[in-house]
Amino acid sequence: MTPSCINLEERFGRQYRVTYEESYWVEHGPDARVCDPWLMILPCRHGHIYPYGGDTLAASVDGFPKVAGRLRKLACVRVAQDGDFGELTVTFDVADFSTVATIMRPRRRRQVSAQERERLREMGFKKGAQTHVDVEHTARRRDPEGQDDHLHLPRQKPLFER
Repeated sequence: MTPSCINLEERFGRQYRVTYEESYWVEHGPDARVCDPWLMILPCRHGHIYPYGGDTLAASVDGFPKVAGRLRKLACVRVAQDGDFGELTVTFDVADFSTVATIMRPRRRRQVSAQERERLREMGFKKGAQTHVDVEHTARRRDPEGQDDHLHLPRQKPLFER
């Protein structure tokens, strides 16, 4: 039985961006749509926050010595791993999230006002509609061997006409 952890999407997803770490795509495949709370992260300005188990979260800082020093001084955190030049991993209870978040500065989700949503709806945008297509990704999906990727890419407009 897998131990439980905090689902960052459910807990913080309305306010902050939640993404998956790189190993998610290796484990579940490039087109995965699996909800795996253990591999969710909150990207921050100074590192990232991720589940550590139960009601415990961890924050990882790399290359920000002043931020690492501020985190280390907090009474609510426990140092899990200390490294050179601002590398630090701390664990903390989810109840202390706001204290750690003021230092780590998680990336906020974009919020669309009701007026802007109505304006977009009038322009033809629908809730959850895909607004762009990743050309490279769709090209690879059409040809699994990747031999004809160049055939599916759109023709670019020349910079100068001859």
